Amino acid sequence: LDGCFRLYTTQETLGAGDEWYCPQCKAHKQASKQLQLWSLPSILVVHLKRFSYTKYSRDRIDTLVHFPISGLDLNPHLARVGAAPQPLYDLFAVSNHYGSLGGGHYTACCNNTDDKCWYSFDDSHVSSMSQDSVVTSAAYVLFYRRRKP
Repeated sequence: LDGCFRLYTTQETLGAGDEWYCPQCKAHKQASKQLQLWSLPSILVVHLKRFSYTKYSRDRIDTLVHFPISGLDLNPHLARVGAAPQPLYDLFAVSNHYGSLGGGHYTACCNNTDDKCWYSFDDSHVSSMSQDSVVTSAAYVLFYRRRKP
């Protein structure tokens, strides 16, 4: 997941056909762009790209993205250099997708704040699960809660 954030915040040069339009000189110019994180929410929702679309195909991306269950640190990706460190994040839920674009099935893994245990939700069936089973290649949406300082 850290690598995903690193790529997300890396400066990139816009290619041919993607040039920036300069309002002063009224011409398209080659330019670069960079997305930056300036502030962080109390609840962080991370949507993993799980589908690939091309002119000729639509595929599901099954790459395993390793993500921390506790202690997600976004400080290295913040644009404010030298700012006070932000609190860490802990995972509390994952939405999983199984199948393809044409049809699929969603399940969820959630952490109960009362008993600190993980549970699997699959339609009307709920069962306890081990924390080791939370990180899978089916993970689609990750839900993190910022720790209280």
